[in-house]
Amino acid sequence: MIRYLIKNNIKLMMRSASNVLLFIAAPIVLIAVLSSAFSSLIESYEKKDEISVGYISERDIQAFASGIEKEGISFLAYTEGDPEELIRRDDLSGFVVFGTDSYTIYQSRDHKYEGKILEYAVGAFYDRMASGMEIQDAGLDLSVEHPEYMSPIDSTDYYGIIEIVYFGCCAIVCGAGIFTSERKNRIGKRYSVSGVSEPKLYLAKFVSMITVVAISSMIATLLSVLLFHIHWGDPLVSAVIVFLSISAATALGLMFYSLIDNLAGTIIFVFAVVWFAGFFGGSFETYMFSSHARNVKLISPLYHVNRALVELSCNGKSDYVASAILYSAAIIIVCSAVSVLTGMARKRGKA
Repeated sequence: MIRYLIKNNIKLMMRSASNVLLFIAAPIVLIAVLSSAFSSLIESYEKKDEISVGYISERDIQAFASGIEKEGISFLAYTEGDPEELIRRDDLSGFVVFGTDSYTIYQSRDHKYEGKILEYAVGAFYDRMASGMEIQDAGLDLSVEHPEYMSPIDSTDYYGIIEIVYFGCCAIVCGAGIFTSERKNRIGKRYSVSGVSEPKLYLAKFVSMITVVAISSMIATLLSVLLFHIHWGDPLVSAVIVFLSISAATALGLMFYSLIDNLAGTIIFVFAVVWFAGFFGGSFETYMFSSHARNVKLISPLYHVNRALVELSCNGKSDYVASAILYSAAIIIVCSAVSVLTGMARKRGKA
């Protein structure tokens, strides 16, 4: 019985060919656009032993300057001069003009990555000052991420991986054909008197949606490799991570649909969750240069998935593989349980 349901659900989804093609065409288009737009941001770089930054200050920043040295940033004091001219003359990575309650950062065009570290560090310093926290030499914790610890990755590889994951997380769109047909033909009522258990009904939708989205994502991945020469690290592990992220997104979408019983509302909720997860997880702005607090990033499942896949691509290994798999598995288990229990409760209510 369940095989028949899965086969029938796949046929219903294939009738809405545009929804399926979205998972193939849209990632390719975004990879082309974003990789070109952000190519200069993630360009290859050479690690500098020390970042030299000049500053002019109207306040005492000795504690900050001492603490920031732990991050490999050397602050050089100036009494006067034009920041842009001093950057060029002394080959500085940046320059900061500290006011009494504000600051201005000047970044070198030749040291964009170092400029991002400087921007993050100074921002963290002022955030602490604004919250009334004292900055002590031993207590300054900037939690700066250093992408120089991994091999360089260009924007094409980065977005070629990230966008495949992002669109895979919108799996609920593929299920529109199933839900529309059920509503139109009142199939739900037939299922309720058919004797088919709720877990089997859920599994039929879950498996069929994952199958269609996974195949579509695989086609998009192969096309992106052929067109843009995307480099994926450890194909087997990467495939498992992408498959689990698609499964987690499918379970999330089915949970929302079981709770609100409305397709439009479900798509809105899922898109909102995926967008926010992607916003903090590096789907738009690269997670390497994102200024969001690390604790906030760690909440996003897409951060774990994206970082694991990107690091596998450029390093061949990643400490985030385990967390990406566990995070996705937890979402699948919890959301599936909620969906099944909600379906069972709805059946009892209509009995």
